[in-house]
Amino acid sequence: MSIIKRNKEYLEGLKNGNEKVFRLIIDHWYSKLFNFAIGFLNNEENAKEVIQDVFLLLWEHRFQLNENTVLNAYLFTLTRNHCIDIIRREKLTLQFRKDKQDEYKRLSESYNALSDKILDNIFVEELQNEINNAINSLPNQCKKIFILSRQEGLKNREISEKLNLSLKTVEAHITKAIRQIRAIIEQKYSED
Repeated sequence: MSIIKRNKEYLEGLKNGNEKVFRLIIDHWYSKLFNFAIGFLNNEENAKEVIQDVFLLLWEHRFQLNENTVLNAYLFTLTRNHCIDIIRREKLTLQFRKDKQDEYKRLSESYNALSDKILDNIFVEELQNEINNAINSLPNQCKKIFILSRQEGLKNREISEKLNLSLKTVEAHITKAIRQIRAIIEQKYSED
């Protein structure tokens, strides 16, 4: 099953209050989220608390989830934000204790790493590079039509007139390009 299809089924199950689907989501993401959290928190109890809160929030806010929500990104963002909250709390308790300065420094470094907007920019830039690579891997005619459509903003009819092709041919190339780009991106960012 493709990631997109599984994501859609998970979202539908959540919105319908399906506890079995919720359990599948927990089983699928728990260890990934836990490992992410413990990497920054370095404390098993705090990591467990974060993950418990993340899944509780997911369940409580399931009706507000947009149909385009990507669960993987949503859950990692919630985990990241909760880690930041825990680190803030821990930093406050350690800030003035001389015997805990090393721990305070480590927490400060983790906080800075998680809070840095550069991470978001890196993720966006990496995704854009992958999309560009996928576009460049298209057959020449398909790539030319896709670029005219998506990057230069021409309508299908304008492309067909400019390249002296039938409208159906232009539409077929655009469909093929989107399908191929999606497949490449799905493969690159597969959760499994």
